[in-house]
Amino acid sequence: MSTDAVVDARRTDTRERIVNVAAALIAEKGFAGTSIKDISDALGVTKAALYYHFASKEEILRAIVDQPIQSIRGVLEETRDLSTPEARRQLIHDVVGSMAECTPESVAVFKDPQIQAIMGAEISASGITNVLALTLAAGLSGVQDHSQIQPEHLVRASAAVAAGLAVVDTWHVAFPDVAKFSPESIDYITNLVARTLED
Repeated sequence: MSTDAVVDARRTDTRERIVNVAAALIAEKGFAGTSIKDISDALGVTKAALYYHFASKEEILRAIVDQPIQSIRGVLEETRDLSTPEARRQLIHDVVGSMAECTPESVAVFKDPQIQAIMGAEISASGITNVLALTLAAGLSGVQDHSQIQPEHLVRASAAVAAGLAVVDTWHVAFPDVAKFSPESIDYITNLVARTLED
């Protein structure tokens, strides 16, 4: 491994450690109640060392919020034949499951109403929900070219994605002490979204 690759790996590990420690603090004290000094003290580093990796507390928050977006993006990058209801259900299951891979600290942060608003804006800006809806709609229409998607399929796919986001948000409110989706929860959410898509 080259020296540059080692440095990049260390920098990535450090950034992940910062994100995880910051998420735990924000989950405990809230975003407004957590300072850069709190984070640097918990990490045992100087504020200057922390600023080397992140320019601000807001940038750290964006990295926390970006975790589920990147997980979903990873699922959507896989090549799949989505021409059957079973295949589309599997994609939905994999997307919901990828969200369950977030750390418990990050999930706790996402339950904060102030953070939910920020997260909603970041998800919207990322375009990931549009990509997911287009992917499912293309599967319903049996096409690869998005310009050939039938309008009613796009409406159904968009409704299914919106239903999925709503149920995930509601889940966090209904079960505030649950840090991670159980396999049963993933199946429940998957079935709800799949029914919205297919019916």
